[in-house]
Amino acid sequence: VEVGEPIRHQVVEVPKAPARVTEDQLHALQCKCGGVTRADLPEGVPTGAFGPRLGGIVAVLSGGYRLSKRAIQSLLRDLFGVEISLGSISGCEQAMSETLAPAVEEARAFVQQQAVAHADETGWREGRRRAWLWVAVTTFVTVFMIDRRRDMAAAKALLGAFAGILVSDRWKAYDFVDLVRRQLCWSHLRRDFQWISEHAGKAHHVGAALLAASNRMFHWWHRVRDGTMTRAEFRKAMVPLRRRVESLILDGTKCHQRKVAGMCWQLHQVSDALWTFVEVEGVEPTNNAGEQKIRPAVMYRKGSFGTHSAEGSRFVERMLTVVATLRQQNRNVVDYVTHASEAALLGLPPASLLPQSPPTALLAAA
Repeated sequence: VEVGEPIRHQVVEVPKAPARVTEDQLHALQCKCGGVTRADLPEGVPTGAFGPRLGGIVAVLSGGYRLSKRAIQSLLRDLFGVEISLGSISGCEQAMSETLAPAVEEARAFVQQQAVAHADETGWREGRRRAWLWVAVTTFVTVFMIDRRRDMAAAKALLGAFAGILVSDRWKAYDFVDLVRRQLCWSHLRRDFQWISEHAGKAHHVGAALLAASNRMFHWWHRVRDGTMTRAEFRKAMVPLRRRVESLILDGTKCHQRKVAGMCWQLHQVSDALWTFVEVEGVEPTNNAGEQKIRPAVMYRKGSFGTHSAEGSRFVERMLTVVATLRQQNRNVVDYVTHASEAALLGLPPASLLPQSPPTALLAAA
């Protein structure tokens, strides 16, 4: 007599999958006039030696998983028995970069039109020159850009005529966005408060009090996020706390330590951008979203020391955009780049990177 439910034991295994080689033989015929006519490749067959999926895997291993060209070379040999030169890997990267360009430009335009965006930037190297990698993050789409500049012109190239609310640090490149449409990152502010508190005398007391106020704010904010405090209650509680913080910052401008007074004066000048998250739903008090999305790019830079050319930079920024965006939407990266390559062979644009499902479904999946 069977007792209870059977114990289920499942084992997942990956079958050995050697690469498949397809050969097309193009015959030639010579007519009586001496001319030679040769058959064309069938529609959708690459003119190069590598198919859409193999080219897509190369691009994802490089731009998504940050593997070196030699590591990709070894991995393809071990997994699929594919022999590929280092130059061919570079060729696959550039072909994929050109294929993805229209979809990435569409994604950039989409980000520029969103109600809320997080922006951040980090150092990069292009050739032997200093460059910067920028990121703009929205709920469903993230775009990257590599530029030689870390100024307002570069920020505008990334964000365009952005009319939403921008969450960022206090870097001056973002000053083209009005303070009433900005939210400065409170994680960065806490570092400033900590620095102020490490001074003696009045500065120490101001910094310590600002840290205590920020601790209280984050405690309430976490309660809002977990549902134990309503937004109405949060807004009401934040009124006296805001007055307290602004009073402390203004008090800090009168410190004898000139650097502390200067820091507090700068904070006083941007105080309107400290509290947007209190009034506007969908705005976070920190730029964690931007910093989290830029972290893989930092790891990429540490492993590769940047890019050697403008073409290499375009590949990196486009692949980072594709990988980050598709993962936000729970879409398969290898399948996407494979289909994009197949479309390119037929003269068609790649599929859109914009959300393909209703926002509620995407949020549930996330």
